[in-house]
Amino acid sequence: MPIRLDSRTSTIVRATIREWARAVHPTGTTVPALGPAEVERIFTRIIGELLELAGSEPFPVPAARAIGRRLAESPFDRTRMLAPASRALLGLAPGEPGSLIATRWPFIASQAIDSYAEALQQRALAQQERSLSEAVSVRVQEIAALQTRLRHEATHDALTDLANRSLLKERVRLMATDPVRGVGLLLIDLDDFKQINDGYGHSVGDEVLVTIAQRLRATCPPETVISRYGGDEFVVALPARRNALGELAMRVLAALCEPVYTAAGPVPASASVGTAFCPPGRDCDFPNLLRSADRAMYSAKTAGKRQFAVSELDPEEVDSDAPGPRFAAVAG
Repeated sequence: MPIRLDSRTSTIVRATIREWARAVHPTGTTVPALGPAEVERIFTRIIGELLELAGSEPFPVPAARAIGRRLAESPFDRTRMLAPASRALLGLAPGEPGSLIATRWPFIASQAIDSYAEALQQRALAQQERSLSEAVSVRVQEIAALQTRLRHEATHDALTDLANRSLLKERVRLMATDPVRGVGLLLIDLDDFKQINDGYGHSVGDEVLVTIAQRLRATCPPETVISRYGGDEFVVALPARRNALGELAMRVLAALCEPVYTAAGPVPASASVGTAFCPPGRDCDFPNLLRSADRAMYSAKTAGKRQFAVSELDPEEVDSDAPGPRFAAVAG
């Protein structure tokens, strides 16, 4: 049954509601989606519910706190209202002195305000936690990106972005675990690259190296690791069968024999290639495999450049003092 207020209390309540609404909805500002009249209507309902609680039994602490929590919800969730709400509710003195409402109102109002303040605190902490979580997430992403970049820089050549020696060796070690395919190696040396640096300058030489790296990426199979091994030497390693190396070497020679267009104009380019192969199931000694490819590459140079030569890795080649491998030079 609705509580009946005496005229004095009704006047005080109306004045309190208007003052509260003016504090929350001052001239020139707005509560989202609400006008002044709607704000007053909501405050009238809130104070009316609290007055009902003050005049009812049993003592309604949970209900009063529930009303207080509503002040932290929409449409007032983005409104600074704790101070005016405290003044309005704690400053209200309803009922005749000594009446049930007058006696119990301060406690009911304080429970509502305390619950409202607690809800604001929880919301602020939740927002802070979300902000902190977002900041931590951003920082974690930045650190992960930095670590990825540093790992990449530690394993790749700065000019061509190809694998460096350490990454090449690691990838060859993993390839050697393939029980079906062996490890194929191509050692590629650009022909007369010193003349390019001397005749055109080192910046043009760098342009040539970058273009050669791009052509190697476009020519080699996806599983290939391509390394700038040093200066104008490149090493290509891939899991393969022996008969696939000659075909790949021919494609590489064809890709690298075209002129490179630089800031200084077209620059002639070509390469000599040596191949080596370690069969599956055999202990793959990378330095020996590389030496075999290097000897084959020099055989191609001696035979007139723009060619490749094939080296077979025999069991005796595991011993670095063993005789050199067999070669077969093929015209480019």
